[in-house]
Parts: sequence; structure tokens; C-alpha cells
Amino acid sequence: MNDQPKVLVIDDEEAARFGVARALSQGYRVQEAEDGLKALAAIESFRPDVIVSDINMPGMDGISLLKHVNQGAEPPLVVLITAYGSEQMAIEALRAGAHNYLAKPFELEELRLVVAGAVDKQRLIRQNRHYLKELERTLTELKESQAARVQAEKLASLGRLVGGVAHEINNPLGVLQSGCGILEVAARRISEWCGNQPADTTSQVKDFLEVLTATASRSKAACERIHAVVTNLRQFAQLDRADMQRAQIHDGLVSTLRLLRHELDRQADVVCELGDLPEVDCNPRALNQLLMNLLLNAMDAIRLTGRRGLIRIRTWRDGESVKIEIADNGVGIPPENLSKIFDPGFTTKGVQVGTGLGLPICLQIARSHRGRIDVSSGPGAATVFTVALPLRAAG
Repeated sequence: MNDQPKVLVIDDEEAARFGVARALSQGYRVQEAEDGLKALAAIESFRPDVIVSDINMPGMDGISLLKHVNQGAEPPLVVLITAYGSEQMAIEALRAGAHNYLAKPFELEELRLVVAGAVDKQRLIRQNRHYLKELERTLTELKESQAARVQAEKLASLGRLVGGVAHEINNPLGVLQSGCGILEVAARRISEWCGNQPADTTSQVKDFLEVLTATASRSKAACERIHAVVTNLRQFAQLDRADMQRAQIHDGLVSTLRLLRHELDRQADVVCELGDLPEVDCNPRALNQLLMNLLLNAMDAIRLTGRRGLIRIRTWRDGESVKIEIADNGVGIPPENLSKIFDPGFTTKGVQVGTGLGLPICLQIARSHRGRIDVSSGPGAATVFTVALPLRAAG
């Protein structure tokens, strides 16, 4: 039967090998090898659950074979047989990783019991591996689900916040803009009046007029700046827009850079090399969040160096995908952390600074668009995040 446990018998003595194989032929699929070197090929092709091997063999002895086998990812269990039966030989075999040992001469029933125990243990080991993989998969799904919920809540909160801020600012902003218009009209009319009066009667009025005109101009510029901030916030949050739509990634990138302009100006020079990109099927709010997180991550890495840094942003089309590259010359990511940065909860910034959800949220957003994020870095080396997104949504 194909589902029978498999046992490989190794012995340079044909009679001994035949006797062991025959004793195990009931209930097991058995294959034989006459020495350790030939056994290596048999292990690769036969993939036994258990190996029963003599210790003393030419070429490669049983202990050497055992050490070699145990270097594999999921090694078979090994039962060693020795003709000496010395306590020291048994200790050496167990220390080398043998499941058990038998000293010649031994009863066939003893052999069957030892092999049966090894088969049962191998079955439990494989079950444990399976359960562990299932547990790791479930844990990963839970972490990704948590990151997705956090992202959704953050985007929803951002929308409510931006909507409230825009409403609260726009009302007084409208009053200020109206006032600036009145000041401009008043200044113009006073200027016209002064033009019709003798010069000696309008000198003080002209001085006041200059102050009034300058104040109106500065107030108007301030109102325009506030209006631009509100516009950038609304564009970043993509209020009143469908979740999935055809959009230009550069629009979101520009609005994100504008929102971060104050922090970026203090910490880093930003170089943009923007290619000719078509519109893509995407959720603009989610992509803006992704860009924001990557830029904030770059700023944090630069801040740790204690010097002014450089952030380079590139975009280009690659076949049926678009790519966004954000590189910084911050502290870099150690090799031992590179595989962990997308794990929810992992952070090197400390619990009071980082939540460990910024990069996992970026990965979740990219995957929700059927895209991916690649990263390369090293201690003191440039860190480069590359986001690849398809031009068209599935279906």
C-alpha cells in the first residue's frame, strides 16, 4: 500500500540486511542499501520515514550518515545497530541525534517495537509541523486583518477629520476673503479720490492708503494659502469620491508632498523624477495613505542620522504596471530586520514613537490593488521601497 510507512535498511552484510528487511516487510515499505554512500541516493529518491542502519560500514559509517541526514529540513528518524553493544557507543549514537539504538544480537520483536516507536514519533512530528504551519498562517491572517481594520478606521477617521476641518475653516475663510475684497475696493476708491484732490491735502491719506493696500495684499495672500491647505487636505483625503476609480497617481503624490512640505523642508531635499504615467484603477485615498506612510518612514530614517538627508522619488511605467520608488539616505535597515518590517507590530522606533502598523498597512494597500512592495537596504545604506501596481483592476 502506498500509504504504508517507509523504512530504509542499511547494512554492508547482505544476510543481516535481508533479515532486518524481511522482519519489517509486514506493515512497511522497505528498501535496502549496502553502505552509507549508496544510502544517500536512496534517501533522496525513496524519502523514508525511518532509517535502520548498521554503525560499522565501509566508506561512511552509521554515525556520519546520521549527522548528514539530520542536516536536512525534515529528516527521517534513525535507528542505529551496533555489534558491540557498548554503553559508550550508545551514548555517542544518541548524542549524534539517533532516535534509538539496538545492540546485536537482538530479537526481531524488539526491532519491530523500536521501528514502530520511530514511525509513531515521525507521524507526531509531521502532525506538529502541520499544526504549526496552520497556526502561523492563521496568526498572519489575523495580523493582516488587524492591519486592514486599522487602515480602514484611519482612513474613515481622516475623512471625518478633514471634512470637519474644511467646514470649520471655510466659513471664517469666506468672511476673511470677503473682507480682503472690501479692503481692496476701499483702497481703490480712496486712490481715485486722492487723484481728484490737491496734493497738499492728500499726503496723510496717501500714507494711510499705502498701509491699507499692503495690508489687503498680505491678507489676501494669507487667505489663498489657507485655501490651498484646505484644498490639499480634501484632495489627499479624496472626500466624496468613489473608492475605486481611474486616477492619476501623480496628483496624490503632489498633494501628499504639499502636506508634508513643512517637515520635508526642515529635514531633507526632495528630488522627483516623475515619468509619463497613465491613469490607473485604484483607491486614491488608500494610495495617498501608502505614499504618506512611506515618506514618513523615510523622514524618520533620516532624522536618526542627525543630518539633512535626501529623498528621491521616481515613477515610471513598466509594461502593464506602474512603479513608484521612494529612496532615502537614512540609517538603513539591518539585514536581520529586513524580513520583519512588514510584520504587524514590529517597530524599532519604540512604543511611544511607532505602532508597527505603518509598513504593514502599506503592504495591505498594495496587495488590495493586486500589487506588491519590494525593499532593499542595509546598515548605513540607502533604503529603497518600490511599489508596483497594475494599470487595470482585476475582472
